[in-house]
Amino acid sequence: MQDVIKKLVDIDEQAKKFSEETNKEKEKLEVQIKEETEKIYEKYMSDAKAEVETEKKKIEADGAAKFENSEEHRKEQVQALKQKFDENADKWVEQIVEAVISG
Repeated sequence: MQDVIKKLVDIDEQAKKFSEETNKEKEKLEVQIKEETEKIYEKYMSDAKAEVETEKKKIEADGAAKFENSEEHRKEQVQALKQKFDENADKWVEQIVEAVISG
């Protein structure tokens, strides 16, 4: 009977020890999972920030190119209007003076 009780006590102690080891391993795994989750999150955020920066630069470059094209078109229009004014200024003045005098 003594042997049976001793065996039961030994089994109980082993079960407690196994339970403690299991809990320690569980805690260790939880820490590892948390660290890996944070690493994955940081990598994802880093990749996302890099992609956003790339897209931002692309959009800025496209915007600058469109602005440059618009600016070039505007300059051409201004030049055409100046040329038209230079070619017709005297004629327009004469027409205005004639309209005022005859009116």
